[in-house]
Amino acid sequence: MAWMWIAVACVCFLLFLLWQELRKSLWLVLGGGRRGRNPFDSTVHTLSKATAALVVDQSERDRVLKLGFNPKLVPDDLDAIVIGSGIGGLGVAAVLAKAGWKCLVLEQHDQAGGCCHTFVDKGFEFDTGIHYVGGMQEGGFSKLVLDHLTDGGVRWEKLEEIYDTVLMGEPPNQRSYPISSSLTEYQETLAARFPEEKDAIEKYFALLKRLGQSAVAIPLLKLLPKWLSKLLVHSGLLKMFFPASKYWGRTADDVLGEVFQTQELRDVLCYAFGDYGTCPSEVSFLMHALLTLHFRGGGYYPRGGASEIAFHLVPTIERPGGRVMVRAPVSQLVMDGAKEKVVGVQVKKGSACYTIRAPLVISDAGALNTLGHLLPTSAAEKYGISKLVGQVRPGLALLSVFIGLRGSNKDLGLKASNVWTFVGGPLSSQLQRYIRLSLEDACTTPVPFMFVSFPSAKDPTYNDRYPGKATCAIITVCPYHWFEGWQDQPVMHRDKEYQGLKMALAKQLWNQVCQVFPQFEDKLEYIDAGTGLSNVHYLGSTRGEAYGIDHNLPRFDPLLASELRPEIGVPGLYLTGQDVMVCGFNGALMGALLCASLLLKRNVLDDIRALKRLQKRKSKTD
Repeated sequence: MAWMWIAVACVCFLLFLLWQELRKSLWLVLGGGRRGRNPFDSTVHTLSKATAALVVDQSERDRVLKLGFNPKLVPDDLDAIVIGSGIGGLGVAAVLAKAGWKCLVLEQHDQAGGCCHTFVDKGFEFDTGIHYVGGMQEGGFSKLVLDHLTDGGVRWEKLEEIYDTVLMGEPPNQRSYPISSSLTEYQETLAARFPEEKDAIEKYFALLKRLGQSAVAIPLLKLLPKWLSKLLVHSGLLKMFFPASKYWGRTADDVLGEVFQTQELRDVLCYAFGDYGTCPSEVSFLMHALLTLHFRGGGYYPRGGASEIAFHLVPTIERPGGRVMVRAPVSQLVMDGAKEKVVGVQVKKGSACYTIRAPLVISDAGALNTLGHLLPTSAAEKYGISKLVGQVRPGLALLSVFIGLRGSNKDLGLKASNVWTFVGGPLSSQLQRYIRLSLEDACTTPVPFMFVSFPSAKDPTYNDRYPGKATCAIITVCPYHWFEGWQDQPVMHRDKEYQGLKMALAKQLWNQVCQVFPQFEDKLEYIDAGTGLSNVHYLGSTRGEAYGIDHNLPRFDPLLASELRPEIGVPGLYLTGQDVMVCGFNGALMGALLCASLLLKRNVLDDIRALKRLQKRKSKTD
């Protein structure tokens, strides 16, 4: 019996240490001991832009989104510099601005927004990364955050109830599986199609909810001191409090293979792996579960296009004196040798190099880029960052094909939804076989997986702004090494061989789309494509990855998850965006909120929940 009492005493001692640390960090965990201003103060919550007309004057939009870097325009007395203007960068800058901070956001591209930017070419407007977003229903957490940060400037349009359709097999005999906004309807549809798996399907959806609940531990591991996070893991307390965390270290294929007998059902459930860019045989089951749960309220798209997000966040950042500048590539982090901390950045403009200083630097340039390239090697070695960088890898690169069609959305019968097509067979093995092909072989081989989307149909203003036109986006995997040989050639001026191979892949995809949508065959007016090299140029990624660090098993190891945190361990340097939490718009936004919590020394998530409760009470009295 003595050993049992010793074990109980050890657990009690660990809980005592945990409580002592939580008391110190109470401003994060329970919302007490607040030292920063509440960025989600209900008294300044306004939706003043909610009924404003869409700004379509391009010069007016350019004044907001395309302010070029000029050292003379850099504000004095900065509170922080933010590298990158994706939602992780703009999001954290906007939250801090709401608390009165003066931030300078530096974007290397020629317009702000990161994956939220759009471009116009030959009379068509295309989005680049926002295809659909979950959590934007009335009362949704993310919608409340964006409404507050943009003063209601971004309005979200709901996609069809069947927001995704999965097609399995070869046309014209493809098997269709509708994906409903309602998890209950989704579950019932699957049970009707696979009656022999009905009990297993019920078990699977219950497991998803358990995984979703366990995900609460992820931000906790990233906000608590590292030593305490490690203690929670090594002591077994993490699994004690969050039993479903044991699934973090198992792949989607592994868990689904254990639950289901039918291969096609397993493939259908993994259909949206393209939304995080990791093969089901390698992705953590937690990431799979989070994505499935993410769309339980349906898919949404910003009215007026993805650039509306940055267009309405920038004024928030500017209000307390901050600024967002483009064509401002950061070449290196500036270190103070005496204090051994980050104190600014170097910005290249032509042959000139400018040093800009601030008390701290927040990077939305990705963990691999920030820690592996921008941080001086000596600092990386001193603070043990090199080891961390060696434990992760970049995610898969993608091929994005931009299609312009002759005809309105109505003429072409387009719906506000997406289509995912698969040739059939075990999804993971088909994908791995395709990735192993040479580029030349891939150009003549049917693509085993495609995501097909119609951005123009999701935005009710599109045909008002571009009459008689429609757009289609096609995405598939495209290993970086296929086009790596052209990485040193300048963008938009790569040689004919590159253009020929890139367009051969694009036309292969287009031909497969026309097999599913034969009404498109004589409507093509525009086609272009972007490889992983485009992401390197426009997004500053390391190897063309669209979703940052790969979402494989190592990333979700609790110890590594606790290391990938906003306060990375280098004084004066913080991380924001999708590498802090998980990929996607909401994942990057959550990374921004965690970063802001640390900087403001207050639980920003609790502030948002308080605002949500207040709005709920007001809605009942109205």
